[in-house]
Formats: sequence, structure tokens, C-alpha cells
Amino acid sequence: MRRPRTTLRPVVIGLMLLPAASRAEDSAPDAFFEATIRPILAERCQSCHDSDAPEAGLSLSSRAALLSGGDSGPAAEPGDPEASLIVEAIRYDSYVQMPPNGKLPPDEIAALERWIELGLPWPGSPDEEASSAREEEPHWSFLPIREPPPPEVDHRDLARSPIDRFILRRLEAEGLSPSPEADRRTLIRRVCLDLIGLPPTPEEVDAFLDDDRPDAFERLVDRLLASPHYGERQAQHWLDVIRWAETWGFETNSPRPNSWPYRDWVIRAINDDLPYDRFLFHQLAGDLVSDDAATGLLVSGPANLPGQIGKDEESMRQARQDELDETVRTVGEAFLGLTIGCARCHSHKFDPISQRDYYAFQAVFSGLRYGDRRLRGPEDDRWASQAAEMAGTIQSLRDQLEERRLSLGLRPPLSPSYQEDCFDPIEATAVRITILATHNNGRASLDELEVWSADPEPVNVALSSRGGRASASSFALENQTRHPDNLIDGKTLEEGAFPWIVAQAGPAWARVDLAEPTRIDRIAWRRGYDGFPTDYEVEVLLPDGSWLAVSNSRDRLLHEEDRRAADAVTLSRVEPEEVAGLVSLLAEIRRLDGERSRLAAGPQVFSGLFGSPEPTYLLRRGDPMQRLDPVPPDAPDILGSLDLPPDAPDPERRAALARHLTDPSHPLTARVMVNRVWQSHFGTGLVSTPSDFGRMGQPPSHPELLDWLAAEFVRGGWSVKRLHRLIVTSATYRQASTPRTDAIAVDADSRLLWRFPPRRLEAEAIRDAILRVSGSLNDQMEGPGFDFFNQKGGLSDYIPVERFGPDGWRRMIYATKIRMQSVDVFGAFDCPDAGQMTPKRSQSITPIQALGLWNSPFALHQSSRFADRVRDEAGAELADQIDRAVRLALGRPPTDDEADSLAALALEHGLEQACRVLLNTNEFVLIP
Repeated sequence: MRRPRTTLRPVVIGLMLLPAASRAEDSAPDAFFEATIRPILAERCQSCHDSDAPEAGLSLSSRAALLSGGDSGPAAEPGDPEASLIVEAIRYDSYVQMPPNGKLPPDEIAALERWIELGLPWPGSPDEEASSAREEEPHWSFLPIREPPPPEVDHRDLARSPIDRFILRRLEAEGLSPSPEADRRTLIRRVCLDLIGLPPTPEEVDAFLDDDRPDAFERLVDRLLASPHYGERQAQHWLDVIRWAETWGFETNSPRPNSWPYRDWVIRAINDDLPYDRFLFHQLAGDLVSDDAATGLLVSGPANLPGQIGKDEESMRQARQDELDETVRTVGEAFLGLTIGCARCHSHKFDPISQRDYYAFQAVFSGLRYGDRRLRGPEDDRWASQAAEMAGTIQSLRDQLEERRLSLGLRPPLSPSYQEDCFDPIEATAVRITILATHNNGRASLDELEVWSADPEPVNVALSSRGGRASASSFALENQTRHPDNLIDGKTLEEGAFPWIVAQAGPAWARVDLAEPTRIDRIAWRRGYDGFPTDYEVEVLLPDGSWLAVSNSRDRLLHEEDRRAADAVTLSRVEPEEVAGLVSLLAEIRRLDGERSRLAAGPQVFSGLFGSPEPTYLLRRGDPMQRLDPVPPDAPDILGSLDLPPDAPDPERRAALARHLTDPSHPLTARVMVNRVWQSHFGTGLVSTPSDFGRMGQPPSHPELLDWLAAEFVRGGWSVKRLHRLIVTSATYRQASTPRTDAIAVDADSRLLWRFPPRRLEAEAIRDAILRVSGSLNDQMEGPGFDFFNQKGGLSDYIPVERFGPDGWRRMIYATKIRMQSVDVFGAFDCPDAGQMTPKRSQSITPIQALGLWNSPFALHQSSRFADRVRDEAGAELADQIDRAVRLALGRPPTDDEADSLAALALEHGLEQACRVLLNTNEFVLIP
């Protein structure tokens, strides 16, 4: 949460100008409070002493609360610092020392003493809290949406739509006029890059130039809105807002391999023009309407993997709170444009959101857990059908395997979990099992090794409790709990015991010496952690001191999990060719069974798991170990109530919130969304802080237009495509972008929209445009993404891919999104790393951008492919090649000077270098 700009003033005033400031305070106590005291209270005190759960009962949220005091009585005596408990505490003159984590600087102590001397001036009503959020006047964004009529303007003939009249009204008030309409080449390039993120082809440009119908531009817009590329372009804006990625984040940053269906759902929803109220409902409660992928929004943020969370109560509670906080922040900022997350530890310092509001909002999602769920729908049905067919094929192969086993006279295969091997009764003093191979070629590991007496009532004579003693060829040293004594302790893994594990892969043995010579007839073992035996030999030590082999695995059929190569397997009385056939058949069964298991589980999506809501509590200072009273699910009080019972089930909670947010009378939902769409076309929203419509956000530049658009959006059935069309067909959008000296003097940032504000393309659109122009673009939609990095996380770094093939030539939205990793070359173009929500991208200009785009292997390779395309399409004449290259890259013919310069470059260094220059021009990477 951003802090007020005044937080730096105590330092400046206190350390440099305190005496002068003190003299000024006598004449301006209210200004002194605002400039000096309020920041100290907010920064130093109110995290513990706010109005909701104040420490020691002392709230510093208002003058009345301060005078009322806490457990020790009134905290201050107006006019008398020496008699004020708060002064004793901040001086560290008593057993109560505040703040507890370190004494205040002398200048701040002096300022607080001076404030008390002045009589505790606190501007506003006596009960005003130390937050401008408690003002009686509601903030503009919490007021109902009005439906203002388009204003009357002097030059109505310049307006194509009501939008233009709102813009003209402001321009006329400032003595400005709009710019003329841009030329057609500029318009088609602008709207293509804006709506689908790809430059128009020369043929598309020519067709538009030749279309003399009065609605030619509107027809072009409709064609672009119907393009599948439209959803790919617009979805990226939404994924930025919710900082969607396909890894968990934090230190290990491990993959979330089933996250991509949510990305595809967003693209489809946008292409299908799913009404925004349904778009919102599905993302909060899509599981209720069999739209499982949509709820990926709720788990889009970073979180700790379960294995990274400590097992102690405090760690688990903290991790759970962090998970829910990510969801609260995502929903609050994406749909409401409110920083609700700032009220986690104390009431919001600027907006009317109490700490109780925060936890009530959190309670709506208290049944949510991060994880994969089955993706229901037609694809799931197909998978289930394929799994059933595959099960039949596998059973047929297993039947063949059983027939071959019987014909070869082999015993049934081993049981991995618990295996017995019987032999003729024999008297022995010890038993040894030699493990020659394991199913996975890993380290041998056994849980229990049992030796059974050949008695009418057999007993396990290997147990240490019966005098058995265990030894082994080795045991793993990384943990002393892997000792061979575990083999005979009578406790299994299921009971919390530990196995024996050999030190390293390869042949190994384990031995049990019996307390006395005993007549035995079988041994048994249980599977440990690592590899279970697939090739073994059992020997007994006779009373005369000789070893006798009594059993081995070589008369058994191989187990399905036995992954040894055929030349490593020996079976009794079975020829090598037959062994190879068995190994091949088993490998096929394994492959098919793995695929069957995957299909039977159904397609998966990382979109959250839903269960019974857990209780939600108000937490003192946000500390999960300091629970106060329970909080029922609800919306922030300023926005009305969900009217839910405290024990409402999870689906009812989320559905109620979705209905609440999409109520046409809601003051924020429509305003926030139309502002995001406006920003996508003009670079800056009518509200320049698109995810903060609170007091710390910026006011709208055109408040009446914002409300008119919001009302029109709802009236138009929440259609986002209709909203896009309304904006881009306006005269405001069609203006030329040429700067004008008179207008710059009044509005240098073009916030009043006296011209179309040109801007650089986003990283994804630059890469996509390069691929489009070079002829390399792979139009494949949906499915798992391609990789920008070789390494897959864990504690290792992600290593960038330097060269891409056709799969990596898909649109960049289909790249696997790695959290907190910057993509080579295009990451420099302010491409967010999904570490935090990015409602508006930066527009930096750095040398590394130009260097990367000029020198990267990707750019060099695509320049070469661009040149190949030009040769194929333009023929052998260099002049024709240059003309075609410029038309492909820039959507226009070259000027004479450009043609001459590019031709000279191509003659000296090759056509590839001329194409390389075009891909690095300012014109190529700008929306004009």
C-alpha cells in the first residue's frame, strides 16, 4: 500500500527546521497536525492501536479515543505533556515503552509533546479517525453511477458519437480543439495493433484504402472483433491485471503445469464476447455452472507449495492467510479497483474499508484451496471414453502375458508391497537376501525382513524382540534412521517407522542372524522408500557354517514396474529372445497403463479446490496466532451487504458475491471495467490508476464520460466487444497523433485527448509483429505453452532458450509464464514478471531495448526469414524487394530516400540487414 506523501515531512521538519516549524504551529495547529502528527500516528502507532482491535484497549484513531484511553486510563492531558501517559511511554520513562521495537527519534518525540501542549488539535469532528477514509463526504467512486446526457458542444459536427461530445466539452473549456482525422493507412495500422495485436498485411491495407463505402472503418472494426486474434490480444491485458503465471513463485518457483486452461478460457470468453457480468461470475463461481477453468483467477497469485510450509501450527496458519490474502487482493483490485488487501493488519488508512471488512471479504473464500481439479465438459467425456477403450487393450495384453508365463513355467511376478518366498523347511542360524537389481535401478530399500518358523503356529523369529540381529552391506548415511535394525523392529512405514536403505545403487545384501538354530520355511519383506527387489537370491546359513541358496527371483515373471533392459534380465529356462519379448510387452503395458491413468483422471486445471468453509477470525494486527472474534462472510460495508448467514456453504458465498458485484447499481464494477477498456486504446484510463479507485488513486479526467460509459456498458448487456467498437469508432479515437505546440502548452500528456496519444507496443505485440512480418507466425491456439526457458524451476535457475522453432513461433501469450523471470529481449520492454499485479504497464526507454532487439539471436533469425519471404514474394529485383519489405513492416510504401538508403544497405550487407533495420524502427514498434 502506498503511503501518503506527507510521511517524509517529519524527518525534514524535525531534523532541519523544527524550531521554525514550532513557531508556525502556534498559528496553524491544524496544518501542524496534518503535516507532522498524522504521519507519525499512521507510521508508528496505528498498526497496533487502530480502531478495530487496539492493543491494550488504546485506540489512536481519533482525539476522542486518545482521551478515552485504554487499560491504563486516558493517554494524554491536553496542554500538559508531563502529565500524559503517552509522553512517558515514548520517552521510555516508565515500564511501558512505546513503540516496543525502538525509541522514536528525538524530533518526533518533540513534535508529539508540542502537539499535546497545543491541546491535541485534530482537524474534523471530535471522533474523526486518523484516516481521511472516515470523512463524511463519500468518495466519488462509491457514489451511484449517474447517466449524464452527452453535453452540448460548440462544434457538434466534429462528434461521431456521444463519447466525442464529452471530450469536446473539456477541450472547449480549455480553449483547445481536436486534431483532424488520421489518414487511412494510420487508422488501419492503429486499430489492427490495438484490437488484435498484429500489423495489417499489405493486401489488407490496400483493400481498406480502396473501400470507398462510408462505413468502411466500421466494417474493418467488425472484422477485427470477429477475429480469433482479438481474444489473444485482449486476454493479455486481463492476465496482467491478475498477475497470472504458471509457477508458484517464491524461492523454488516450481511449475503449475495445469494452469494453461485458464489462459485459454479467458481467450475463448473474450472471443465469444461472454458478457462481463457472466465473465465475472464464472471466475468467482464457475464450478457451479461446470466452467471449472474459469476459477483459475482465484488461485492466480503466488503461493507456497504445501511441501514448503512448516508443519507447526503458526507456519500453517501464516501460509493459509497468505493464500487467502492473494485471493482477496486479486478480486478486490481486478473487479472493484480497491486495495482491500491494505486492511489486513489494520483498517485502511485512506479508504472506508475496516479490518473487519477485510476478514469478512476473506470469509467469502474460506472454502478455497490452491490445487488442481478435474476439468469437466466434452473433453472430459472423450478422455473417459478413451480410458475405457485403453483399459480393454491393456487387459488383452495382460492376458497374453499370463499365457506366456504359464507356457514358460514361471511363477507369478513379485508383489511390490509385501512379498513372501517359500522353500522346503530347513534348519538355519541366519538368512541373507542378496538384491542384484531393483525395479527402477535405484537404491535397494526394505521395510521389514521377516523369517518365519516352520511350526504349526509360525512366528517371525527375525524380530529383535526374539533375539534377531540385523546387518547389511551398507546403509544410507544421510539419515541414521535408514539403519538395518529397522528391518527387524516389527514396525512398518504405515506405523511411522523407517526402512533400511542401502548407501548407493547396485548389488546389496541384508542379513538376519537368529537367536538359535531354527527350522524355517519362508521369508517375507515389505517395500521401503526406494527400489524394491526384482532380481534377488535368498540363502540360509546352515548349522555347519555353510550357505545354501533356497530361493531366487529367476523363476518368476517380471513385474510390470521392472524397468531393466532385456540384456540385464536372466530367467530360468527362458531364451534371451523370449526375455526380450517379455520386456517389450511389459514396457508397452506400462506405457498404456500410464496413459490410461492420465485419461481416467480426466483433464486437470489449476483452478482451486472448494470445500467446507473454515471459520474466519478478526486477527490482531493480522497475526494468525492472535485470533479475536469470528467474522461472517460479507462485502465491505461501504458497498452493501451480501445478506449471508454465518454458516453459508462455500458455493453460496462465492455466488452471492458474484451477484452482488454484477448488480447494475453497483458503483464500481462497471466503472472499473470500462476504464480498463479505455486504457487499452489510449494508453491511460480515464482514471489513471486502474486498480485503485480509492482515495489514493487519481480522480477521473472526464468523470461524466466515465459514468456515461459505465451506464452504457450495462445497458448494452455488459458486452465488451460492443464497448470496444463504441470507443474505436469515435472521432476521438480516429484523430491524428501529430503533436501541436498550442495543445502541448496546455496538456503535454494528451490527457484531454486533443490528439490520439501514440504509444509503444507491449513486448508480446512486438514479438508477435516480428513473427507476422517475417512469415513465421504459428497461428496454433490453445493448449500447453511453448517455453522461453529450459530449466523447470526448483532451486535451479531458469535458463533462457536462445533459438526457437515453429512451436516457439506461436503468439507470446502462449509462452509458459514463469513468475519472477524476465524473458530475454522482450522482458526489457516492460513485460511484467507476474510477481505482482500490473494493471498498467510502464513505458520505459532504455538502451538495452534497442540493443536486444538489434542483436538477439531471435531478431537475427527472424530478419533472415523476413528476407527470405521478401525474395519469394517480390522476385529478384532489389527495388521490388525493398518496396515489399517496407509495406510488410510499416504498412506503407517507402519514401524515395528510404528506398535508396535501404537498397544501398542491402547491396553492401545483404537484404537481411535491410529487413533487420525495418524491424528496429520506431515506426514498427509504435501504435501510431
